[in-house]
Parts: sequence; structure tokens; C-alpha cells
Amino acid sequence: MVPKDLVVFLEERQAWAGRLAFAAALARHWQAHLIATYVVRPLALDPHAGFAAGPALTQMLAEHEATAAAALDSARAEFAALTQRRSFSAEFRSSRDESGEALMLHARHADFAVLGPPQRQRNDVSALGLSEQMLLACGRPCLLLPDSWPGERLPQRIVVGWNGGREATRAIADAMPLLAAAASVQLVVVPEAKTRTLLGADPGADMATHLARHGVPVALEQCKGDDAGAVLLARCAALDADLLVMGAMGRARISEIVFGGATRTVLEQAPLPLLLSS
Repeated sequence: MVPKDLVVFLEERQAWAGRLAFAAALARHWQAHLIATYVVRPLALDPHAGFAAGPALTQMLAEHEATAAAALDSARAEFAALTQRRSFSAEFRSSRDESGEALMLHARHADFAVLGPPQRQRNDVSALGLSEQMLLACGRPCLLLPDSWPGERLPQRIVVGWNGGREATRAIADAMPLLAAAASVQLVVVPEAKTRTLLGADPGADMATHLARHGVPVALEQCKGDDAGAVLLARCAALDADLLVMGAMGRARISEIVFGGATRTVLEQAPLPLLLSS
């Protein structure tokens, strides 16, 4: 089903112009309602905020409010300029002092969400970075976009990681509107012993057949390797892919945190857009 609405999260003090252009291109392609949610940076994230006292505290609060208001007005104006001659409907929202749960509802009330790069690849902490795991668990497709990614480069060469798990199944279902419109889709399986037992002698063949029934231009590739995340990123580089689709946290969450896993590898190193589902 083609999404009818999507939300793009913008952040104060973050490079989001390409992200907004990318989301607008998706909205135009799908003729979907575009929602921009601008997240005002909390004062608590300013490393110098805790040192102000007396008159300096009053001045700091005033400067923070003035800076935030100016940045918000600038973002609203850029959004209006980008969408004023649009073939799709659009709206601009501001989010101030909302928790991860509240931010998650912006995504849950839309069919698709576009975020910035993973927190592991950022130089500083942001409100959205702190809420990243919450948003990835919102139940909606979440696409994480590098800051430097060209806004007009929509997914055409897609790599899909497949291991037979629930998370990977959900990721493929979430990505179906993009997969069906792609020029090529590479279904990559890293056949570990467990995968071979679960998926049979030809791992991935049944999923490739399923995707083909949906009109997806799919090719199956079985790759050797001990680190599935590294294998997927290597295939993305070799194919000049513009999207990687995979399930997030395929193993127990504590195992992912302690030992790494494909999710951690990809979140730390991926130079391309990611569509993750959990």
C-alpha cells in the first residue's frame, strides 16, 4: 500500500535541509501528505546550561529562547518555500520538551517516518538521538538518512538483508512501496547454521519468490561471512545502493548491546539511508 502521509523530523542545530528535500520528494512521488515536525533543542542538552547563576541565568534563558525562536521561524519559512508549489498537502509542527513517547506518536500517526542519521554517527547529542530507539520501535517504517545524502536521490538500488526472522519480515513489508518502485533489489542472505536450518537448502529463495509476486525486481545473493552487518554494507558499496533494508535487533537486545551484532555494525558504519524495523 502506498503511504498516504509521512513525517520528517527536523532538529535545531542539525543539518536537515537534505532530509526535508528527500521527504518532500517522497511525498511528491507518493502524492502523500507531508508533515514536518521541528524538534526544538532542550536547554538541558546545552553543556554550559548548568553553570549559569543569578543574572547570567536570566540572560542565558533569554538568549536560548531567542535563538530557538529564530531557528524555528527559519525552518518554518524554508518549509513553506519548499512546499508552496506542491502537488501534495503539507503541514509544519513544532515539538518542544516532548519525550520519546510523545515524539513517537508523531510517527505513529503517519504511514512513514524520515529521521536523521543514527545517533552513533553524530558528533553531539540531540533530542531525536536520545529518542532514536523509541522511534525505531514505534511500529511504523523509519528511514534514517545521512545528513549529506542528496535530497533528490530516492531509492532505486536497494539491498535487503534477510535471515528469516520476524524483524526482517517486518522490514520487508514496511519497505514494499519502495521495493516495488525500485530499479533493482538485491536480497542478501548470510547463511549461518541456524539460517540454513530454518530456510532450507536454498536460503532466501522463498522470500525472493514472494517479492517477485509483488512485482519487485529481485535478485537473490547468498554471501559468506561472520558479521552479517559488515557483509550487507560491503554489498551496498559494491552495488552503489541507495537504501539498505533490514530488521533491527534480530538477537536479544542485551546480546546486541554487549556483543554488537548486525544492527550495531550498520548503525555505526552505514553511509547510506537505512530502513529498519523491530
